[in-house]
Amino acid sequence: MMNDSNLINVLLANEKLTSDNFMKWKSNMNIVLNCEFYKFVFTEECLEVPTATAPKTTREKYDAWILSNNKAKCYMLASMSDVLRKKHEDMETAYEIWESLQAMFGQQSDQCRHEATRAYMNMRMKKGNFIIEHVLNMIKTLHDAEIHGATIY
Repeated sequence: MMNDSNLINVLLANEKLTSDNFMKWKSNMNIVLNCEFYKFVFTEECLEVPTATAPKTTREKYDAWILSNNKAKCYMLASMSDVLRKKHEDMETAYEIWESLQAMFGQQSDQCRHEATRAYMNMRMKKGNFIIEHVLNMIKTLHDAEIHGATIY
């Protein structure tokens, strides 16, 4: 039986971020960061460095944010291609890396979502094909659209 960290390592190793798989990588990264309780570093700003006289709870909150940010950055950087890792390794926060990647690949994702949605809407069963082949093709196309951010009802 695999423990959580082995599962995370497998997930990150199997889907390294390259220029053409951002949405799949992003989905996996969301899973990892939620599982490890680090995703809050994207929504909560880091507290100012506490003074020596700051209450213990303030220092603990600061330390927890710093630790979570560093671990989130490590997960993100470890699951990138060498070129992308080099570009992002000097960034201070996981959120900065996330925003940079979104700016680099978000537009590409919009185009892929549009193409997958259009492909689904225009799908027709080919004469002589089995229904199961057509249905599986439709499911794959819907999945591609969802991976790129489409909401399917």
